Parts: sequence; structure tokens; C-alpha cells
Amino acid sequence: MTTGPAVFSLTDGPRAALSRSWRASLKYQCALHMLDDFKNAVGSGGLWAVRDGAAHRARRRDLRRALEALLVWHRPELEAGPGLDHPYAVLRRAAPILRSEAEHGSDDFVRRQAALYLTLLPFPAQWDRLAAAERSADPDPETAAFLRLEREKVLEKVRRKADTTFRVRHFLQVLKRPRGAGEKGVLRLFSLPYLLADEAVLRELSRWYVFFVEPPMGVVWRHGWWRPFCRLEDPCLFGVGGPEDARFLSTQPGAVPVGLAHGDFLEDEPPASPPPCPDFDMVFNATFDDMERKRHGLMLDLLDHPRLRDRTALFLGRGNPQKVREFQQTVENRGLSSRVAVRANLKRRDVPGLLARCRTGVHLSLYENACRAVYEFFRADLPCVVSSSMAGMNPSIFNEETGAAVPDAHLAETIASVLENPVRFSPRRWFLRESGSAVSSRRLNEIVREFFSERGYDWTEDIVALGSSGASRYVRPEDEARFADEHVRIADILRRFGRFPVAVEA
Repeated sequence: MTTGPAVFSLTDGPRAALSRSWRASLKYQCALHMLDDFKNAVGSGGLWAVRDGAAHRARRRDLRRALEALLVWHRPELEAGPGLDHPYAVLRRAAPILRSEAEHGSDDFVRRQAALYLTLLPFPAQWDRLAAAERSADPDPETAAFLRLEREKVLEKVRRKADTTFRVRHFLQVLKRPRGAGEKGVLRLFSLPYLLADEAVLRELSRWYVFFVEPPMGVVWRHGWWRPFCRLEDPCLFGVGGPEDARFLSTQPGAVPVGLAHGDFLEDEPPASPPPCPDFDMVFNATFDDMERKRHGLMLDLLDHPRLRDRTALFLGRGNPQKVREFQQTVENRGLSSRVAVRANLKRRDVPGLLARCRTGVHLSLYENACRAVYEFFRADLPCVVSSSMAGMNPSIFNEETGAAVPDAHLAETIASVLENPVRFSPRRWFLRESGSAVSSRRLNEIVREFFSERGYDWTEDIVALGSSGASRYVRPEDEARFADEHVRIADILRRFGRFPVAVEA
């Protein structure tokens, strides 16, 4: 089975779009059928009627592709069908049956194949089993191939950074200083996590620090290379915005999900002064380098909906200039140039002024992790409408004060309703009360302090305030300055390990 990107294409005409939508629906149905067939085969015992290792290997490959189709590219259809938790629920129900076969079965073939299903698919404790396979002197060939492909993907990411010298503060933030064996520090990893996905490096750093890591786009279960972070002396705190990632992490030993990440720590700044009359009805802020995941095409389709045909939209985002030009050409080809403006690769300080010229925010990404753009809308006092199938966002932040999270079928009607009665919302009031750097940093401080207490560590100093933007996430410059010696310590540790893949400075 093959899987593809999202349904919407920027270049589709009406006939091509219909054909593409049909093909996508077929892929979704095939993926769902494959998963449910596996569920039934495990439950009935029929899975073992096939005594062919190659057939089971092919089935595991197809199941991985089906899970990617359902949990990444076809989330809206899954939400409208059995529900977004359905794939995980299938795995949770199958896990004890397979575990019993793998650990206590009398049939060698079944025992071996059950263990492979548990290791190579995102079942509870998968990361532990993958780590055990890595340590094995002679892993199963299928598992070895899986691990090799995973390493190649990570190395390719690293190779793209090979000529770059990073400062520690470009991807790490010391939140709390270590004070001897009785009181560890706290180290935040907010960017480039694959650079640190080395158990030896992490173990050395974990002698001094507890980790708080924020997966940039969520865990999306495929990212099994996070497992070294879960094999340390202390569990790793994962900052994830959405319940889906949190539920998955809770099944992986050594991972502790924390419901705060990235956008939650948006700096507490005053909004820009709005003009007498906003220039744009909607604003869509998303990178042009990842338009399939961000669903720029769906946003253009919404502008053709009868309820929104007289509305205007501003598209913001960073991206390769060629990608930006392609999008601008698509806007022109679809006859939307008079209603759509594109502003790309702006400085962060320029964004609030543009948001002040808009009425409401829209965000349609398939998956995120506490997306900064949504919180920027709230800070700018813009209500926001999002797709409720999106992974990585806390659904409770969309409420009567801030906007709405709705299925794709209701997006146009909901956006129109918000635009027709915007005064009923008060997103900035909610942001100041419930979110932002100061509020979220205090909440994280309480979570980490309780974590330290449970581990028997001393606590004589609170963590510093967290921000969500820029090369340094320090809100107060004096905090960065007072941790300069810690940056030197960390840089020394990273340089000491020859395997560290890029040059790093304090």
C-alpha cells in the first residue's frame, strides 16, 4: 500500500481536485481496512494461520504505512470516521495478546513474530524494545534494517547542519543550575533534538540535569529516535501540547508528558495598535516550505466557499523564495489575487503589526506542537478557528473566549460566524490570564518542583522564565548571562564526545 500527502494540492483545477480527493479517500479506506483486519486477526488468533515470515514482514511494513496515512495525512477523515484515537486503541487492545505470545508462547515462530510486531510498530513500550534491539549483538535482520533506516534519516538531518557552528543557546536553555548531587539542574531542549539523540552524550549531561524537551512538531509516533532520552537516570519531561502525543508518551517507560510547550511560553508583549478598520478578514500564518502539512490549499479552497467568497486573507510565513513564488502564482491562477496578500520571511518584530490589521486567525495544520502562531493570534486579540483534527494542540484553549476547533466540514461556516460577530470573543484577556511566558513558566516551575520532590532532590532555586522565539529562549538577558558558565560546561561535554555531529561553542 502506498500513502501520500494531504488531499489538497495548490495546483489542482476542479476536475483534478476531484480525482485527487477520490484517490485520497481510497487510500484512507485501504489504510483503515488494513488496521481493522489486523485487529480482527489478532483477536481471533487468525494472525498465526499464516506460517510465512516474509508475509508477516510485509504485513508489518504495510501496517506502518497505514498508520502514517491515518495519523498524519488523513486525520480529518479519521476524525469523521472511527475517531482519532482509533489506531492507538487498536494497538492498545492488541498489545497484551501479542505480549503473552511473545513472552509465554510455546510456538517459536509465533513467539518470534509477536515480538517483531511489538518492536516495529508503535505499541506501548516500543521504545524500550527498540533500545534492547540496539544493544543486542545480533538483532533480527528486519529489526536491524529498521534501525539502520532510522539512523540514516537522522544522519541526513545532521549532514544538512554539518558546516554550521552552533552556540549552546541555539538549541538548549539552562532553566536551573545544578547544585551538587542533591539538586540537579534543569535543561530545556527546544530545537535540533536529533543532534542530542546519542545515549552516551545524554547520560553525561543527565549527571547534572533533568531534561525538559519540546519535540518541535510533536512526537508523531514515527520519531522513535527520541528513545535515548527515556533511558537516563531520571525520566525525561516531554513538553507536548496535545493529548494524543501525551497518551502515546505515557505508554513509553522513561517519558513523562507535560502539557506545556513552545507557544505556551510566548513572550508577554503588548499588542500593536490596530488601524481604524482592519485590512484583512483572515490571517493564515504557516511556513511555505511545508504546505502539504500546513494545508495552504485548504485555506484557498475555503476562500471559494459561498460563505467566504467576499472575504480577504493575509498569508504570512517563512519559506524558500521559490516556494513563496509558487504559492503566489497559485493565488493568481485561482483568481484570488484581489482578495489574498502574501507577506513572506518577515522579521518576528514585524508580525504583530500585521496581525493588528486582521480580524481573525485560521490554522489548518495536520499536526503541530503547541503551535506558536495560534498563541500569537490570541496575544494580538484575534479569535482563532482551527481544524479539530490537528494533532499537537490542547483542545481546551479553544473556547468561548478564544475561538473554535471544528471538523473540516464546519470550517467555512464557523469562520464566517466568527467574522460576523467578533466582539463576543476576548482572546487577549484569555492569553494574559491563562498563557504566555510568565503564567506558563510558573506552571512549569510547579510541575518540575513536584517532580524533584518525588525523586528526592533538593529544591533551593526556581527555574527561570521561558520564551518561545529566537536563537535564545531567555526572556531576561541577565538569566542568559548568569548561566554563561553552565553553557561552557555543556559545550565542553559535547566537544568531549567525538560523536557529537556538529561544532558547538558556549
